[in-house]
Amino acid sequence: MLRVVWSRLTRQWSRYALVVVCVAVCAGFMTAALGLASTLSASLAADLAAPYKNADAVVSSPDQEQSPAAADARQLQKIEALPHVAGAWSPERMQISATSSGENSSDQSFMMLSDLPKDTSLVPAELTQGSYPDSANQVVVSEKTAGDLHVGVGDSVELQNTAADAGPAAKYTVSGMTSAEASASGLPQWYASDAGVKRLGGTGLSGLGLGSEILLRTDNGTPGQEQLDQLTTEVNRIMGTGEGQLPALTVKTPEQIAQESLKDMSQGTDMLAVVLAAFAGLSVLVALLVVTNTLSVLTAQRARELALLRCVGATGSQLRRAVLLEGLVLGAVSSALGVAAVAGLVALARALFDTGTLTLTLAPRDVLVGLVTGILLTVIASVGPARRARGASALDGLRGSRAADGLPMVRTVLGALILLAGVGTLVFAATQHSAGLGILGGLASFLGVVMTSRAYIPALVRGVGKILPGGVPSRLAAANASRYPARTSTTATALLIGVLLVSTVFTGQYATRVNLLNELDRQKPVDISVPAEAGHLSADQVSQLKGLPDVLGVQTDGDLPSGASAAIDAAQYLDTSKASDLQKSVASILHVDAGQLGGALLEKASYVSILDIMLSVVLGLLAAAVVVSVLGIASTTSLSVLERSRENSLLRALGLSKRQLGALIRRETLVIALVATVVGLVVGWAFGMLGLMSILPATVTLHPVVPWSGFLMILVGAVVVAVLASALPVRRATKLSPVEGMARAD
Repeated sequence: MLRVVWSRLTRQWSRYALVVVCVAVCAGFMTAALGLASTLSASLAADLAAPYKNADAVVSSPDQEQSPAAADARQLQKIEALPHVAGAWSPERMQISATSSGENSSDQSFMMLSDLPKDTSLVPAELTQGSYPDSANQVVVSEKTAGDLHVGVGDSVELQNTAADAGPAAKYTVSGMTSAEASASGLPQWYASDAGVKRLGGTGLSGLGLGSEILLRTDNGTPGQEQLDQLTTEVNRIMGTGEGQLPALTVKTPEQIAQESLKDMSQGTDMLAVVLAAFAGLSVLVALLVVTNTLSVLTAQRARELALLRCVGATGSQLRRAVLLEGLVLGAVSSALGVAAVAGLVALARALFDTGTLTLTLAPRDVLVGLVTGILLTVIASVGPARRARGASALDGLRGSRAADGLPMVRTVLGALILLAGVGTLVFAATQHSAGLGILGGLASFLGVVMTSRAYIPALVRGVGKILPGGVPSRLAAANASRYPARTSTTATALLIGVLLVSTVFTGQYATRVNLLNELDRQKPVDISVPAEAGHLSADQVSQLKGLPDVLGVQTDGDLPSGASAAIDAAQYLDTSKASDLQKSVASILHVDAGQLGGALLEKASYVSILDIMLSVVLGLLAAAVVVSVLGIASTTSLSVLERSRENSLLRALGLSKRQLGALIRRETLVIALVATVVGLVVGWAFGMLGLMSILPATVTLHPVVPWSGFLMILVGAVVVAVLASALPVRRATKLSPVEGMARAD
């Protein structure tokens, strides 16, 4: 049987091409989703370890407010005298503002200045230009800050401590630059000598119990746990901590500190991983339907082959194992391709792009999960076809007959019960405004729609086929689509899931935007108010304002806001960029500063921008499921054409032209796609509105709306998908001569 499986995979590889792509997309998407979470975790860990990256060990306190790990010069000398300690540094930091001198000067506030250690290798920044300060009048600055201030080595700057008890500003000369950038890690932008820091006076951050730690350099590199414990004991003895009310200090490696901090902060990245994995799971569900359908069609096409194998001695168990092995090999190859593609993209991004503080990471866990996902997907999808192959009848197979598709009563009845319960829960949640019940009801309803698809999709396909114009090709298309209802419903369900999810998101975003903006319009009807300082608007100014894009009207008298000489009504759906441009245009016409204009336009635009970004992100995450469903339609159509080679050739022999045969195949695909799309839009709209009603509080009135433009785009997209998915099958069917097709054995 191994030879049989190998022969199938090598001689009929084109039939598996789309299955391989589907599984590869799912495995790659799962790997990429988990890789994104790993990238964020690794970047956060590197960011947390950045202040200590050149130290071998760090002394810190669990409670810096009660016992800050800041040491004076005498204590540092004692710590440096400990065995294996080559250097110690207790950074003294302060928050400052900086002003550059020169024509392009600009102020920079809320930056950090730190003193320098005797061992400058402990500084968590690389010196790229100049040298470290050798006097109290010199400083080192990061390249980014120097660029913002338009200063270079040898230029002068004024620094001032922002603390309340600080002294006057002091002038310094830039002696060098570092590569350090201001980031969430809190790396200082400025470094000065001890004397240079004291020139600014006032309280530093270490004196407030913040940013307090001691960085150690050891003579044998990163210390082991035994050495860390010894250092902890000696440091607590020198600092006088660990006794009475002072908490004991700890000595850890920078990596240990970063990992502990990351563990406390990792809930956000863990939640992101769960969300991304959930969207990847949707693509896996769609791919499961597609692969199951494809393998089922292939098994049905091999009825003669399976019957012949049974006649020559193959057992049903051997046939079942052959189909499962076929799925296993397909899953392994497809998963490897998908994961390799993601790994290649990550490596390419590392080589070509500067990702800054973002550390692109693909953990072994991410690769393993992607591989296992693809393999399990195809093996599970092979179970049904394997069971049917095991029960194949030798006599029926040699006759070329095919068992009729029956309605799966158990699944249909169970799905109907789940659907009714889910819809009831969702409606109840919408009336009671319960988000938890809404999510539960939505998931149950979604599952019920998928499980009962076999009961209603074939009937809808037959009905749409009857009303579809086009004469004989349309009638034949509807007959072909409904002849094998299991295959048709599975194909349509794959697209139905994608459309349903997209339409639900579209509905929720559109309804939220419309109702939110309507409420804001009611509470704050003025989009742009013109200040009284601008004076009375002339007729020419009013005309220019009305001529601006997105301006609906200008009011110069009547009920105007207090202190305003005019009010401008703008279009409702402007984002922050368009709203800002509109305000600048209005300010230019009125000869005032844009900041003098009032109104709620920018507030409304901020909500629009946020909702649009959320929509883009969610649709991007759903893209994998939609792509897989499209590939499923193409795969099923291709296999259907192969299965009906003799039938299509007979139609050609009876007078059907190539053009009519191509129209038949395209319309069959179009009917299935239209039914799946329309059902998905209707159900998705209902899910979106009821789900939004369950999430919003009872104080918010929600008016039902339909995103007609978005739904029209989805419908047009379904037509385009149907045409594209049928392109190759049409070409293959029309190029086959009637004589050659009728002579085929399968």
